[in-house]
Amino acid sequence: MNVKIFYGGSSGFRKILPSSTNYMPIVDLAILDDSRNRKVKVDVQGNRVEEEEEILHFDDVVAFSDDYPSLTEGTIESFTNFVLRYDIDNLYLQNPPDSIARHIQELSCVNCKIDSQDYKVIDIDLLRNIKSGFSESVIGQDLAQRQILAALYNVAKRRYNKPCVILLYGSTGIGKTESAKFIAATLGEELFRKQFSMLHSEEFSSYIFGGKHNQNSLAKELLERESNIILFDEFDKPHPVFHSAFYQLFDEGIYVDRNYTVKMKDSVIICTSNYMSEKEIRAALGEPIFSRFDAVIKFEKLSKDAIQKIMENEFERQYSILDETEKGIINSYQIKEKIFALVEQLDNARQIRRIIREAFSAALIRELL
Repeated sequence: MNVKIFYGGSSGFRKILPSSTNYMPIVDLAILDDSRNRKVKVDVQGNRVEEEEEILHFDDVVAFSDDYPSLTEGTIESFTNFVLRYDIDNLYLQNPPDSIARHIQELSCVNCKIDSQDYKVIDIDLLRNIKSGFSESVIGQDLAQRQILAALYNVAKRRYNKPCVILLYGSTGIGKTESAKFIAATLGEELFRKQFSMLHSEEFSSYIFGGKHNQNSLAKELLERESNIILFDEFDKPHPVFHSAFYQLFDEGIYVDRNYTVKMKDSVIICTSNYMSEKEIRAALGEPIFSRFDAVIKFEKLSKDAIQKIMENEFERQYSILDETEKGIINSYQIKEKIFALVEQLDNARQIRRIIREAFSAALIRELL
């Protein structure tokens, strides 16, 4: 049996699969296996009759990352016994739990090959591209952008043997998250984003440290990521007891939970916080995790000129998707003039997006419904 273990996102995994889609999904094989095990025959005296079943042959068996939660604990624990009951030419495994990968590699009767997704890494040319478009995509944060570029310069020069870990802090809606999105977009990859404030305390422990194999976890999601640009939004929200889970990740690029091991030393990890000073952040996070940031960068309150520029961009963006009738209504209500009169009252991009959207909707509903 040839076994190919792949660590990475589905896009990379599909590239190594056979061109034919006529493969046996691991979940279907598990259902078949359970059905065969349930067959019990008895003779006329009621005695159980053991019959040797045919060993079925499959050219290709495939397990996607999301398939393992569908398998029983017993199948996970005895995975090698399960697959060896069949004559399989090629077994493809995406992000298997550590126990499966370890047992597979211990088998002398299989030829095992391990591969990983080829993520883009920031080099000097990509850094130039980031610099050239940064100020247009994230408005009003020139100093913060220069500090981010300085941290990424060391990434481009391969001066880290670990992830580059950056903390961006400041009030909401002033460009922290947009900066991470822009960097990932410049690399042409989908940003991995985890909103820590959305996780409830009762589920957070198993998510961070790993629980049962059918439970979701940060390690599993990191294995499935499509980018090496990582965003931990509102990193300060979880209880400090959970920060120990990130020590090895920030120091060495290795994240280990109960079921999975993730290696990501070439990544850029961006954490955000809404605290307004380094003193507040140190008090909230504690020195052990704070000292592991390679750069701590403040995003300043947006100036009036920056607010005006954001308003212009956002108005044009929302206006451009309207049809001609809708544009006529917006013009007749002089929505643009009314919104721009509020420039002194607004201080972040989220407010601006919401006010423009609400103003458009109110005018269009009044005229069209």
